[in-house]
Amino acid sequence: MGQGEHLERDPSPFRIGIVGAAGRGAAFASSLRSLGARVQAVCDIHAEGLEQTRLALGAAHAYTDYTQMLEAGDLDAVLVATPMHLHVPMATAALERGIAVLSEVTAGVSLEECQALVAAAARSDALYMLAENYCYTKANMFVQGLVRAGLFGEPYYAEGEYLHDVTELAERTPWRRYWQLGMRGNTYCTHSLGPILQWFGDDRVVAVSCVDTGQHRRDPRGEPYAADSSTMLCRTPRGRLIKIRVDLVSPRPHAMTNYQLQGTDGAYESSRDRAGDRGRIWLRALFEPDAWLDPETLMRLPEVGGRYLPPLWWDPPTAALQAGHGGGDYMVLHDFIRACRGEIPCPIDVHRAMDMTLPGLVSQQSVLEDGRWLPVPDSREWPSQPRRSQLNMLWPEEQLGSPPQVVVPPGYTLRQYHEGDEREYLALLAAVDLAHWDAERFARVQATILPGGFFVVTHDASGALVATALAQHNPRPLHPQGGEVGWVAADPAHSGRGLGRAVTAAAVQRLLAAGYQRIYLLSDDNRLPALHTYLAVGFRPYLCEAGMAERWEAVYRALGREG
Repeated sequence: MGQGEHLERDPSPFRIGIVGAAGRGAAFASSLRSLGARVQAVCDIHAEGLEQTRLALGAAHAYTDYTQMLEAGDLDAVLVATPMHLHVPMATAALERGIAVLSEVTAGVSLEECQALVAAAARSDALYMLAENYCYTKANMFVQGLVRAGLFGEPYYAEGEYLHDVTELAERTPWRRYWQLGMRGNTYCTHSLGPILQWFGDDRVVAVSCVDTGQHRRDPRGEPYAADSSTMLCRTPRGRLIKIRVDLVSPRPHAMTNYQLQGTDGAYESSRDRAGDRGRIWLRALFEPDAWLDPETLMRLPEVGGRYLPPLWWDPPTAALQAGHGGGDYMVLHDFIRACRGEIPCPIDVHRAMDMTLPGLVSQQSVLEDGRWLPVPDSREWPSQPRRSQLNMLWPEEQLGSPPQVVVPPGYTLRQYHEGDEREYLALLAAVDLAHWDAERFARVQATILPGGFFVVTHDASGALVATALAQHNPRPLHPQGGEVGWVAADPAHSGRGLGRAVTAAAVQRLLAAGYQRIYLLSDDNRLPALHTYLAVGFRPYLCEAGMAERWEAVYRALGREG
């Protein structure tokens, strides 16, 4: 009896809700039924056709409100199959209610989000698993079995490529236009990196360097995509090197499962999805040197495939063969249900999900810095409570044609930063509790500053640099194509003279002159003098996440203002 059949006969049906059921989520339905799970509820914001989806999936309930589905109290787990930027808020909402989560990739779209997810998983008794189905394809699991048996010797190099033109798909699913095609770097890297990390065991990526080919293609509206093809190099603590190429833009046939692995005693090269092209493998212990063999042939041999493939792949049920992503959709669900029932450890838990996701997020910064090697954080070292997100403020849309007035008090001069100001500039930041700045970080930030956008105020009598603000081109997920008023600082010894207001207004003027339609700034709740200045200049709070309204109410009370 296969493992799939065992799950079908389990006397307690596994009740799962699918969010995003009218889209990607529906693809899992037949596999869930085969595994003996019950689709208890479906949820989608597209009300039209939702009842049809419910009937097709055999669900008892249908919702357009995700919170209502979670609070109905009849779910063991949720399958999050929504757009990327919704994965973390939906996963954390379920974990907070003790509901297990199987989340589509990527795990999150920002480092801050990922910290919140890890913290939520740590607080919850429920299980979190990343549905990286490419780890579960037959070929990738075969290689994993060979590696674990020691037949590759010491693996030290690997490559992965995901080449999939999704430009037409992005027109039907507009979220992809920004989250997949609108930012540089290897954000969508988990399909390529995930299987390699599984081959490498408990190793992880500690540093990345990413470069891209620039822009050669435009969308139907004439706007360029962020980049065509990007390549990320990854280092691990054990000295291994990984190369990941992601290309979601270039016009070409799909080739989404390209892998290579090199070890001291073996080598593997996958098929590149070309007609007649087959993968090849060589293992010193089994074959003569320089003699390549076909992995598909080997997997059919009882003495090889029967030994090194997982039992479920050696004798797969029909549902697995019919499932999407080469059977990966079925296999990932199979392991998720077993992990929720305590039969196996979670194969891709929240920290392994971070190992697969964080390198791509860090690569976004690396590519902006011409491929500079940057460290990748280890989520296992994060505190259980993530750093609180900063308050966001926006320049009002109705004021885009009305720049604020810049008023510099007598005895002070507003000018641009000059060469030779660096030491005083860093000392000023230290004086306002930004002492973590150093010359290296200063050089990186300078690359984001608009020409004529580095404002400083000097004290005429002493020549001291006493205030500063930057007009930066600094798009973020909440502020696509946004201009930021960044790193505003005023020497406390010169407080009460309106210096912070002067440099803030000057930076806003510069951004408006450059044509920015979205101007924002960030600050912490405890920086009350700064928040008072920003409100006085004309910025307004941006309530971008749950709890933000309450935080601003506390700020207004502390400032003696009405909200």
